[in-house]
Amino acid sequence: MSRGLRVRRLEGMHTAAPPLSRFVKGVLSLGVAAAALVWALPRAGGVGWQEIGTAVAALGPWQLILLAVVWLAGLWVHTLALTAAMPGLSSARALFLNLTGSSVSNLLPFGGAAGTVANWTMSRSWGFSSVSFARWALLTNVWDTLAKLVLPGVALCWLAFAGIDGGGVLSQAALVGGGLLLLAVLGVRGLMAGDRGARALGGVADRVVRALGRPLPQSGGYAAWAVRVRRDSADLLTTAWGRLTVGKIAYALFQALLLWLCLALIGTAPGLPVVFAAFAVERILSMAVVTPGATGLVEVGMTGLLVALGAEPVTSAAGVVVYRAITVGLEIPVGGAGLLWWWATRRPGRSGQRQEEAAELVDVERPLRVGGRQALAHVEGDDVEAGSSERPVHGRELGDDVGAVAALLDHPHHAAELALGTLEPVQH
Repeated sequence: MSRGLRVRRLEGMHTAAPPLSRFVKGVLSLGVAAAALVWALPRAGGVGWQEIGTAVAALGPWQLILLAVVWLAGLWVHTLALTAAMPGLSSARALFLNLTGSSVSNLLPFGGAAGTVANWTMSRSWGFSSVSFARWALLTNVWDTLAKLVLPGVALCWLAFAGIDGGGVLSQAALVGGGLLLLAVLGVRGLMAGDRGARALGGVADRVVRALGRPLPQSGGYAAWAVRVRRDSADLLTTAWGRLTVGKIAYALFQALLLWLCLALIGTAPGLPVVFAAFAVERILSMAVVTPGATGLVEVGMTGLLVALGAEPVTSAAGVVVYRAITVGLEIPVGGAGLLWWWATRRPGRSGQRQEEAAELVDVERPLRVGGRQALAHVEGDDVEAGSSERPVHGRELGDDVGAVAALLDHPHHAAELALGTLEPVQH
């Protein structure tokens, strides 16, 4: 009996909620967003929707183009962080993942999970392993959360330095953000310091999956998988933390600049400390994803803070509406178009073609890592062999997964991270 390696597809990690439950949640979520925009936003700014609409309609085509350019520039700068978290990912593909994932997340109530699944599917089609994607999602979301939690405190200090009373709302946001930031830092430090925390979290996932009656992944279940993700993330952070940090900071600055431009092009923009304070509140409120993209809650909070800090009401409300229309609304059609393009070009015939191409790869060897060791992958027909100087490992027929292996072999710069959770020992 020999031991081999087989590519395994990611199994669903949860059971979908009943259709009626999802429908009710969706209706309630959209109802909250609509009520906040239609009823609460005018009251927060002390202006009517007719005044807001008139101010927004006064923007000219060139002004809208300028805002779109700044928005795209911020997204492109953000790819510095996104590519740092997934070695081998190009800036163009990082931008594509950002836009398409945000499109799904902003369109659907509680759409974050759906956006993550869309991103995972794309990254797998490009040849990245499931653990590489998990590491990418973990690090980018952790850094994004840390940045959001830091901003209210920075804004409050800036306002105090400028001699402006930040008010109770920003003070509360800074207090909550500071507390959550401390917990987040301690949690991340605990996870990165050793395997114990990751194994405990994975063990909880294992128990939940068993309770739901679903099969666990082989090779130790989610507990072992979480340990692999933690170790891989900790190793990457030793070299990638700088790019992650700079990318997130630059992205935040571009978004704050975009908010200031939205206010300045509509009327008289308030001072930079006030604009940054509104941006900090937006970042905190965007974490409340009870509505698609936190729509409604964010607009009310930003407008209320701007007016409370002395900004002109019509300019505040209209500027916030334009800013959110660009950063949230514009992502839906742009990212949606990209998602449709990707889906259309991923024709069924292409999968079969890639399998045929993989079957034609005879005596092709590429470096990859198996269990942390440098090894060689040998594709011959429909068979894959992986061996090292220590012990050769013979593969079995891969069937539908030949295309995925061929994609990785065609991209050696990915370091072919097959073994990190996607290759499993099999008996035959």
